[in-house]
Amino acid sequence: MSNQLKNILIWGAGKIGRGFIADLFNKAGYKLTFVDSNQELIHQLNTQKQYTIVNLPSLEEKEEIIIKGFQAFHVSEKDKIFQKLNECSILSLVVFPSAFEQIAKDLAPIIERRSQEKINRPLNILMSTNICQPSEQFKQYLFKELSTAGKEYFQQYIGLVDTLIIRMGIEPTPEMKEKDPLTVLTNGYPELTLDRESFKGEPLQFKSFVYTTNMSHAEKRKMYTYNTIHAVYAYLGKQKGYQYIIESIQDEKIQQMAVEALNESSHALQKEFGYSDEEMKEWNRRVLKNMANPILKDKIDRVGADPIRKLKKEDRLIGPALMCIRNGIMPYFLAKAVAAAFLFDSEEDQPSQSIQEYLKNHSIKEAIREFCQLNREIELIQLITEHYHKFLNKKPIEEDFHRIKKLKESYEIGFEYEKNYRGCAQCLIATFFKFTGKANHILFQSASGLSGGMALCGDGACGGYSGGIMIMGSYVGRRFEKLNGGGDKEAQYQAYSMAQRLHDKFIETYGSVICADIHKQIFGKSFCLREKEARKEFEESGAHLDKCTTVVAMAASWVADILIDEGFL
Repeated sequence: MSNQLKNILIWGAGKIGRGFIADLFNKAGYKLTFVDSNQELIHQLNTQKQYTIVNLPSLEEKEEIIIKGFQAFHVSEKDKIFQKLNECSILSLVVFPSAFEQIAKDLAPIIERRSQEKINRPLNILMSTNICQPSEQFKQYLFKELSTAGKEYFQQYIGLVDTLIIRMGIEPTPEMKEKDPLTVLTNGYPELTLDRESFKGEPLQFKSFVYTTNMSHAEKRKMYTYNTIHAVYAYLGKQKGYQYIIESIQDEKIQQMAVEALNESSHALQKEFGYSDEEMKEWNRRVLKNMANPILKDKIDRVGADPIRKLKKEDRLIGPALMCIRNGIMPYFLAKAVAAAFLFDSEEDQPSQSIQEYLKNHSIKEAIREFCQLNREIELIQLITEHYHKFLNKKPIEEDFHRIKKLKESYEIGFEYEKNYRGCAQCLIATFFKFTGKANHILFQSASGLSGGMALCGDGACGGYSGGIMIMGSYVGRRFEKLNGGGDKEAQYQAYSMAQRLHDKFIETYGSVICADIHKQIFGKSFCLREKEARKEFEESGAHLDKCTTVVAMAASWVADILIDEGFL
């Protein structure tokens, strides 16, 4: 690369722009130019002419760097920005997604001008923002502004490159700010991962630049681990009244719940993308190390800010929770974090205030559908709702991890059995044979005709419900040898009580115990499975991918919960 082009323009001079992108490219020998909409910040940079980066990967490691020799422009200085971009091969956009539309309007005339002046060399735009696939969103805004010629030029010469931002920028200490008001404090994460497929021309060659040919997987792994656990710390910590993320990390119970949420997400990522146990173990080790530096006192209100964005369907909490559902993993602790996010209330954060206003006039289930963009994902909605009401009722935030482990295990077995073998009632029963290591072959056979809403007719009870009642009845109930004389009444009514609890769980979640009604909730329509064509459509609609499989899984977890309460598991 010629010296003329060893320049980078960093659009967004905040903590990540100055403390990460500038750091890496400065070390790679690039000349730096900053662009920002904050006039005061630009004035400070131009007046001070240097600033400090403090990288603290751990208590034992510290790196202090002085960045100087840069230029800084306000976004209104369009001619200067254009001229500077002529000297650059790299433009890094380090902004929030909410700024994409305006920046596209600012950048489009520059691209048009490059096209008109025949500046026929690549310009790679690094999308250095904390969402998955930001390039797609930004490109839509940009193409609204470009002419046909501008779009053609873009396709040939402009690379829109997604990146992974793992380094964190944290508020510096008062002592650091007194020494240098522009100081940026970071965790010193050393690498920037870039999408090789969308990079125009020769890739950047520097030890801190890592390339991937499957950016979608890499983005999700980063989002669903680093961003996920960070959000869990913030939202659960807020419920304990903490101010800093490190307080959540040092709280043994919150740390355990956060690690469990990370494990849920990691397990789903492995099933979805094929990461090995060793890969995920090493990745998660780095995730936890990255968070645990007590010097990095990141504020909970900052990390938890904008819950509207963070609760979206593909973002850091709902995204991995849905991946769990698809792969037969109960997202218990992820759902708990989502519930806490709905209670996140920061006076300085307008999105959190908007959620609180919405909840004054709507139920939590309506709020989940509105903000998380969920509809047919009935089981996840129910999990979040249950956690939310526990928080509202001031129940302790701590969990019985031994109990939850049993619920999750029964959930996973139920999901796998229904996915692989079909027959919801029998699969529910078989779940507990595997769970306990004890099988009752007559009981299993007796449930043969119960599936598909009784004999595949759809108008009877869900097999997850009827099978659940049968398996619970095998633990307690009226016995044949006690039939004469009206014996076993206590056991009979205990069986009624247990079955009623299961009934009520179905009603709370699906509004019914009837197979056809549950179908309408999870598919949008019901199926009479006596008919061959209906069975075909049923399967094509995902019945044994994540629909009926999840119904059986949830029913299995409810049955396990009841059996634990009754002292049978």
